[in-house]
Amino acid sequence: MRLTIRHMLLVFGLTFCLCQSAFAAELLVPRTIIALYAGGNVQDSYIHTVAEMPLNHLGLTVEYHDIHQPLPDIAHRPDVRGVITWFYGDSGLDARTYLTWALDASEAGKKFVIIGRLGIAENKQFYSDSVLANRFLDRLGIKMLDRWVEPPLDTVYDYKTPEMFLTHAPYDWVRPTYQVINVEGGQEQVHLTAHRDIAPAEDSAIIVTGPTGGYLDAAYAIRANDRYGEEVTQWIIDPFLFFRLSYATDDLPKPDTTTAAGRRLYYSNIDGDGWNNITQLQEYRGKNMLSSEVILERAVRPYPDLPVMVAPIAADVSLQWVGTEESRRVARNFWTLPWVEAGSHTFSHPFYWQFFESGNPNLEIPYLPYYKSPTWKPKNIPIDIKSKADPMPQGYTVPRGFAVEPFEIHKEIAGSLQELASLLPKGKKIEILAWSGNCMPWEEAVHLTREAKIQNLNGGDTRFDPEYPAYASVAPIGRQVGKERQIYASTSNENTYTDLWSENFHAFRYLHKTIDNSETPLRIKPFSIYYHMYSGEKEASLSALLSNINYARASDIVPVTASAFTHIAEGFYTTQLVPLGNNAWRVENRGSLSTIRFDRSSFKAVDFEHSRGIVGERHFQGSLYVYLDQAVDTPLIALKDEAHYYAPSAEATPYLIESRWLISNLARSPDSIKFSAQGYGDGDMVWQMGATGVYRVSVNGTSTTATVSNNRLLEVSLKDNALTPLTITIAKSGNAPD
Repeated sequence: MRLTIRHMLLVFGLTFCLCQSAFAAELLVPRTIIALYAGGNVQDSYIHTVAEMPLNHLGLTVEYHDIHQPLPDIAHRPDVRGVITWFYGDSGLDARTYLTWALDASEAGKKFVIIGRLGIAENKQFYSDSVLANRFLDRLGIKMLDRWVEPPLDTVYDYKTPEMFLTHAPYDWVRPTYQVINVEGGQEQVHLTAHRDIAPAEDSAIIVTGPTGGYLDAAYAIRANDRYGEEVTQWIIDPFLFFRLSYATDDLPKPDTTTAAGRRLYYSNIDGDGWNNITQLQEYRGKNMLSSEVILERAVRPYPDLPVMVAPIAADVSLQWVGTEESRRVARNFWTLPWVEAGSHTFSHPFYWQFFESGNPNLEIPYLPYYKSPTWKPKNIPIDIKSKADPMPQGYTVPRGFAVEPFEIHKEIAGSLQELASLLPKGKKIEILAWSGNCMPWEEAVHLTREAKIQNLNGGDTRFDPEYPAYASVAPIGRQVGKERQIYASTSNENTYTDLWSENFHAFRYLHKTIDNSETPLRIKPFSIYYHMYSGEKEASLSALLSNINYARASDIVPVTASAFTHIAEGFYTTQLVPLGNNAWRVENRGSLSTIRFDRSSFKAVDFEHSRGIVGERHFQGSLYVYLDQAVDTPLIALKDEAHYYAPSAEATPYLIESRWLISNLARSPDSIKFSAQGYGDGDMVWQMGATGVYRVSVNGTSTTATVSNNRLLEVSLKDNALTPLTITIAKSGNAPD
């Protein structure tokens, strides 16, 4: 066997990385961005609401740090790629401490992105602070002058990078105040310059990227519009391009939560709100049929090809709270369906989670008279019916849906699981908890889901449609909650389309706008349908829901359960990439994440000969999506250059292009493949085979034949669900006919 230099380098790199585990941490591809914020709630910061999603898309995780706490030691952390700040003035940072820390981190190679102000008091009281500030800013190639232009009516803008802006010449009619910035480095790229034809003429850089990070004036980054009293934020610039250049992510393999087996992921989840509502549908008039049963019969039972998670509110099915035998029967009927996953929507449905964080149940006493269902009776504390409780935020009148007993956080999590478990068929268990109300649990609540060994989901309220026409309304993958992680739902539910279920009951049909806009020109979210049982209450809402479900059925998707998606999402945060040199990486600690994406890779392909644990690849939107074998703990991805765009591999190595079913345990030779497949609906899949010919496709002992012609594509369609894994063998049995 003849070994080329390339072979030896790959073998050496693989052997070195496998054997030198003590040095593995030093070889990580850095993916973590440290986000400094000035106290308050992380979810309210602009970094979380508008910046984190594009950072996630670029393969970056965000770790939040309150500046009122000691600054973290990141100079020696190999996983940290950079820092982001978004301050509008003096954040309260001690100037010397912060600038010394920032300078050390920058000199250690951490890239800094400054949106807005530097974050320290802008005065010249301490010369040493000014010197430190200048040294730090010098590394970014910029100099902040103590001069502002307000209003900039005599300014002419030079759009040096037109593709950086989402609309043509956006600042010609919106002219925010700006600080004068000079660019003094030699490697920085200025994307927007403000020019004033005064004596002497003055140019100021507004948007800058370079090898050490980037700068963006906050007033030129986003704008906020008023929509019926609600602030809707929009990016003015292209955040993907700005962050891509600032953090140099082109060569970063990106863990991807939108795709599996070459197709867009799909999942669906139903919260139990409205479970016991009586439907108003004409065909059920006078039958007292529950809205939840309408959903069962019209939106779930007819669609065995589309898995869905059903999460009742435990109070709705508990005979000790407000449940009935009828409501319990419907829950049992849902969960007997094999494509329905069991979840919990808490016990009493907290609306405003922060209300209960103190742990004092007596805070609810003033609100007890306003509940429509029976409530607990406080001991030795009279309820003043005439007293007026303080108004609840976000339009709520009471802090939770039901108050039969005093609030207790363990009952919301473990108690709801115990109550719902009595309705489960043998062999099924609760897999996931769907957050309720404003979906803002505190750290202990999220931790209790971990203790219960279940997943968690909800929050985010992603929309991208004519009412919310911006990437800024698309939520990130999840939310940091102390040391815990909450996974957001990928799309918003019908509640936001119907103004809190008060009007426009048809409007959920416009979910497809968000689905389309989050697919083109960039695939940034899975296809997700998230709704409530009250969608079965009205003709318009049910029609809207069914239009979305049928849209999913007609799409090229790979359906998974809601809990499967949350496992994939968690894998995004834990995945580690170890560079092996020569366009090769080892993937570690990925959990259930199954896709690594390489952007700007139309002329790249997987080098299957030198890779391990790779099922297949697919080019889409200029990116290369690489599908990993879930049976291989530490896959190895090696890439090679391709001379032709979208050309099939010249290798005699069969690989998957796309599949509706998940594929694993792949064994291959030039003339055959054997694998496990599991999924929902018909098992449509496309393989790139190693050679033309006649192939025999065998599934659990049953076989058929298919011919692979000159394009070497083999299309397979297997009927019905494969809820338990099938073993499939595809082997060449003869030559293709002339």
